[in-house]
Amino acid sequence: MEGMKAASAAMVVAMLLAAIGCTPATLDPNGDPGTAGAAGQPSTTGVDLVTALQANTGPGRQLILGTNGGVVDRSDTGRLGVFADLDPEALMEAAAVVDLPVCSVEPQSLVFPPAASGPDGLSTADAATFCAFDDLTEMTQRLNGLQTPQLVVVIAGNTAITVHSTNGGINFFYDDDIGRLLRTARRLYVPACIVAPDALALPTAYSGTTAGLSVDQALARCGRS
Repeated sequence: MEGMKAASAAMVVAMLLAAIGCTPATLDPNGDPGTAGAAGQPSTTGVDLVTALQANTGPGRQLILGTNGGVVDRSDTGRLGVFADLDPEALMEAAAVVDLPVCSVEPQSLVFPPAASGPDGLSTADAATFCAFDDLTEMTQRLNGLQTPQLVVVIAGNTAITVHSTNGGINFFYDDDIGRLLRTARRLYVPACIVAPDALALPTAYSGTTAGLSVDQALARCGRS
C-alpha cells in the first residue's frame, strides 16, 4: 500500500513538473506587467499580511504560492489559511518577516476553497504533493553562491537572470531552470521581478542583442534599479 501511494505521488509530481516546465510564459496569465510578482512595490496591505501570516505559523507549516496568491495548510486544525488574489511577491516578503517557510508552484495558479479543483490551477493537495517532491538542492546551492543583500532575480519569457550577484555579473538561466530559479528564490526569500511573458534582450556574439527588454527596463518595471 505504501509503495502504491509513493508511486501515485511520484506520478502527480511528474505531471506537475511537466506542466510547469512547459509553460514558462504563463507566469503572468493576463499579460499585465508587474501583477504576477513584481518586486520593490510597496504593499498597502503589508502590515496586515504579516499579521495574518503570523497567525498561520506553526510546526511543519508552509506558505504555498501560486501566481494568484497563497495558502497555508493548517491540517493540524483541519483548516486552511487562504490568501487569494494577492501578489505572491508581497506574500513572500511577509513570510520572510515571520520566518514562515515558502514553497512556490509558479507558474501555476492555485485553486482556492470552496472549489476543490479546476482546469487552470492546482488543488491544495496537489500543490502540497509537488512541494514535498520538488528537489531544488542544486539550484539552492547555485543561488546561495550568488546571493548578496541586493540580489534580484528577473524572470522573463525567454530567460531568467540574477542581478547584483556576488560575481558582479548577470547570470543567465534557461528552459526548466527558469521555473526552478523562481521557486528557489521564493524559498530563500530573494526578490523576484517577473516581466514574463515579455522577453529580455539577450547578448549575442555577432549581432548585438536580440529583441526584448533591457535589464534596466526590466528592473525599472519592478521598481528596482
